[in-house]
Amino acid sequence: MLGNFSGANLSSSPVPQVSDASLRLLPTEQVLWQGSPRPVAHDVKWRLGAALLVALGVVSLLFAALLHVGGLTGVKQTAGVGIYLMLTSVAVWFAPKFLIDGAHYVITDRRILVQRGRLRRTMDRRAVTFGRIVWHPSAPSVGTLELVRAVPFGPLMRQQRLMLHHIETPDAVFAILRGAEKPTFAGDRDVSLASRLEEGEDLLWGGAPENSLGPSVRELAVAALGVGVATVALYYGQRVTRILVGLEEIGLPVRTWTWLLFFLATLLAFAIMVSVSAGLLWFGLVRSRALLRDTEYLLTDRRVIVRRGRVELSVDRRRIIEVVTAEHRNGCATLYLVLDGPAGRLLNDSGALSANTPARDVVPPILYEVKDGDRLRTLILDPESRVSLPSVPPIRDAA
Repeated sequence: MLGNFSGANLSSSPVPQVSDASLRLLPTEQVLWQGSPRPVAHDVKWRLGAALLVALGVVSLLFAALLHVGGLTGVKQTAGVGIYLMLTSVAVWFAPKFLIDGAHYVITDRRILVQRGRLRRTMDRRAVTFGRIVWHPSAPSVGTLELVRAVPFGPLMRQQRLMLHHIETPDAVFAILRGAEKPTFAGDRDVSLASRLEEGEDLLWGGAPENSLGPSVRELAVAALGVGVATVALYYGQRVTRILVGLEEIGLPVRTWTWLLFFLATLLAFAIMVSVSAGLLWFGLVRSRALLRDTEYLLTDRRVIVRRGRVELSVDRRRIIEVVTAEHRNGCATLYLVLDGPAGRLLNDSGALSANTPARDVVPPILYEVKDGDRLRTLILDPESRVSLPSVPPIRDAA
């Protein structure tokens, strides 16, 4: 089934091949696909982090210059903090080139391998519980494939995942890993979710969140933090304005270097605090609700699929052993998928037993605010509505 679905026809540009010797494959292990990150723009979070560090470094250097002009102590220490921040911003800016661009990904009939220089991580194909695709915002057909293994909840909880960054047609690569047929519109992120089902996959139910509940506790906490930062920024701006006016009243002219350096340093610090507060309020109140309205759910005879914005989550129904239903006053319900890892008896409650549920924007295996939750829970767990997919070949002993 996979003979005509190899990595060679998943990419429009040649992919550097790595020899089996360097991959240290087992004698009977067969490579099904291999690839590397495409040269595309990295996540905006790296650039925003570097910009924030640059701004903080400039503030420190301005205060160091102010101390020097005023003949005060602490110039070297303050300037040193600014230099460290600037150097850290450079490291953050170039970090993706070293952490992502040099990687090589391989899928065999047994494992997934991620190799970066001398560092190599592997995961058994049978251990993958679900996959999450994050499509690139500007590069068509390119995305990041995140492979997650179910883990225990509670004190022993730990993160077990592999990231295949910026690969071509990640949905087709995920189909290879699952041992399924290539999706009809592989690599096309703009088509409807129902149009991208695999050949022979039957749609049983589709829906979307009702979007009738208020912000979650996590969203309110982020928004409250943004309000707190904005309050501090306003208080800081008021005090600094009084100080600047007082400096002019005591005879320090506006055109002096001391007044100018103090004004620039405090203005930039105030702008940083306002920007951070605006970002927190946007994430807590605006972005999360907008993504919730841009969400759709599908239940097929093989998978539970969730799309929220540019992120798609696909859970094999064979991995779902229970569904926890949380009823709401408006008649809707939130369904938490309890997942089991094969050959490990590892359970992931998807946040059902946690005081603080996962953030919605990361698209966890949760169906928020759906109608007739009990009926949907029964349909998800119904063994008669599942099909037996081609399973991952068992691991054979090396010859």
